[in-house]
Amino acid sequence: MKPSILLFALFSLAATTVHAQQERVIVFPVEAIADGAKLDKEDFFERYPGIDATQFGLTDEGWYVRYQHELLTYLYGPVEDLDYARRQKKLLEEIRLSLVLKSPSLSSSKVDIIRFDFNATPDNLGVEQVEDNPYIRDDE
Repeated sequence: MKPSILLFALFSLAATTVHAQQERVIVFPVEAIADGAKLDKEDFFERYPGIDATQFGLTDEGWYVRYQHELLTYLYGPVEDLDYARRQKKLLEEIRLSLVLKSPSLSSSKVDIIRFDFNATPDNLGVEQVEDNPYIRDDE
């Protein structure tokens, strides 16, 4: 009897630890990128509280500019125009660089573009857009 109680307790602890380390996915409108450079943290989150898509996933198809750092992912979008998404990605990369200069611990962060559609699986949030890849066409 005691081993099963211990096993249950260990399983519960492991499940809690995995849940606590789960990646958070927050979605913002793409306009939040430009305001992120102008607003302080409190004003930004007051204006853009974001939608937590961690448990439910995305509901809108389109291109997203994705910022990732450790267990946090910010998605900005969706947008239909890939060229507009690329311009917003460049802006977010500039903002990221200025933040890395102030806080080097953010140097492991990453900015990219993904395309989400309803064919995506939980293991594949979307299709990453690699700008230097000649096999990815803009009209896809």
